[in-house]
Amino acid sequence: MTEVIKLDDLKSALNRLKEGLADVKNDLDRDGIIQRFEFTFELVWKAIQEYAKYKGLEVASPRDSFRVAADLKLITNPEIWFKFLKDRNESTHLYSEGQAIKIYGDVPAFIKETEKLLEKISSEN
Repeated sequence: MTEVIKLDDLKSALNRLKEGLADVKNDLDRDGIIQRFEFTFELVWKAIQEYAKYKGLEVASPRDSFRVAADLKLITNPEIWFKFLKDRNESTHLYSEGQAIKIYGDVPAFIKETEKLLEKISSEN
């Protein structure tokens, strides 16, 4: 099943996000972290979509994927994922320093939740 969901891509993106977060020196680095967050977020919801398909369920959107992930007990709190979705949506239209700082501040929680999700999906193998 791991090949079906392509978890290697997600794990790699998550590792790059963590590596980058550990080495932020300036605003340019912070902006790079936000871009890595966007990319990793996309892989997360698509991995959930593939997992749901494997379980016989259809998922059409990121919001849908987090609802289904909660139903499948892959995540415990879909609300935090909805917050990450909001961050992703805002990050594609960043207009203020304040938004960038807020989104950057949410990245550690995103990493933690993504690691938990990966652990649950991987334990299904």
